[in-house]
Amino acid sequence: MDLGDTAATPFVDAARRVPEFPSNALEHARVPGESGPALVGHSLGFLFRTQALMDRLRERHGPNFRMQIFGHPLFIAGSPDAVREVLLDRDKNFSNARGWGPSLGKLFARGLMLRDFEEHRVDRRIMQTAFRADAMRSYVDSMAAPIQAAVSRWPHELLLYPELKRLTLDMAARIFLGLPLDRDTQRINAAFAAAVAASIAVVRRELPGFAFARGMRGRRTLEKFFDALVKTRRESSGSDLLSELCRARSDEGERFSSRAIGDHMIFVMMAAHDTTTSALSSIVHCMLVEPVWQERVRAEILARSGEPLGWDQRAALPALDRCFDEALRLYPPAPFLARRVVRTCTLDGIEVPENSALAVSPLVTHRLPDLWTQPDRFDPDRFLPERAEHAAHSHLYYPFGGGAHVCIGLHFARIQVKAVLSELLGRYRIVAPGPVHGRKIAAVPIPRPLDGLPVRLEPL
Repeated sequence: MDLGDTAATPFVDAARRVPEFPSNALEHARVPGESGPALVGHSLGFLFRTQALMDRLRERHGPNFRMQIFGHPLFIAGSPDAVREVLLDRDKNFSNARGWGPSLGKLFARGLMLRDFEEHRVDRRIMQTAFRADAMRSYVDSMAAPIQAAVSRWPHELLLYPELKRLTLDMAARIFLGLPLDRDTQRINAAFAAAVAASIAVVRRELPGFAFARGMRGRRTLEKFFDALVKTRRESSGSDLLSELCRARSDEGERFSSRAIGDHMIFVMMAAHDTTTSALSSIVHCMLVEPVWQERVRAEILARSGEPLGWDQRAALPALDRCFDEALRLYPPAPFLARRVVRTCTLDGIEVPENSALAVSPLVTHRLPDLWTQPDRFDPDRFLPERAEHAAHSHLYYPFGGGAHVCIGLHFARIQVKAVLSELLGRYRIVAPGPVHGRKIAAVPIPRPLDGLPVRLEPL
């Protein structure tokens, strides 16, 4: 029996009864916040000055507040207590599917992040088989060759962000699909990029020349690409994630339908290369701003005498781990975790009406000045055991989300980032050809350097 859409349960039914679009009840509720300028609200600040906007609203209203974007009020949950309530969701009161629906519902339809409660639990449990330890070991072992080949070919002056994006897509294709993309790389990369960019499009209709139309064309390109692959993998013995999903079955013997596999793979591939590219570029940017950390991490890498990072060595390079954690504190790959309120609830003393749009935001929580020392500074040592600033509250730090929807590939993402940087920093000193302070990094939809991250690679 194939598993497509899980049968309804009371919790799934409750979420589905929530209207497609959020209500405006927040505007009239006793919730701290503001609506912003007439007509546009905070939309322009959200798109172009995201961190500055979040800082200003937090300073004015506290860590939990109401704002207005794209014509609707949005409740931001930024205090650790409110974040814990939403992410753990013990009462199943916060719908992922409805939360992400307006922005991602068509572009990444039926992906794991757009499923709720029992429906989500069943699909995630099947997908988890593709992330068991022996599969992860196989994935990690296959990374070394493409990383070495790519880094050795890079020119000594380049825009690093697009090169990292090509590399992470190639790795995702080899590891998750079992094939090099080669000629398809540019086409598939463009399709993913268009779909991600369309997630924050203001015009949500497929009008020629608009971002949403380009995103939907990208979605259809990806659907055709994965549909053709799935047909060849049902009886495959491959060790890639796609083959694992084609063979995976639930405890009751159900397997994913071909459509469900395609939906999940589109989302996983997007997350696997876009968010990993974001993390890599954020770490490099931070090391250019604070070059002492590049030298500290390089000393760690060279002390290993070129030994490649395998799954069993994932705890190696602790200074690089701290740089990873700190860069993701400052530039979280998912700056807003969208939800919809199923029933009226109270979050950290604030009553939030049902069917309100809500987002948990690490852009707020990760920079709370009363809980982080100099929160705007890149300071990886705040993650040392003797300081452990992130441990002041269970939900003060959550770059991979939390609860039932915590990122399924978080351990793989960390070792992948470490493997790329281990090769790069072990070969080169990374130098900025111009000023690094004041470089603009877009926060939404996924953090990325607007200048492409120009660097010079100086051989050691």
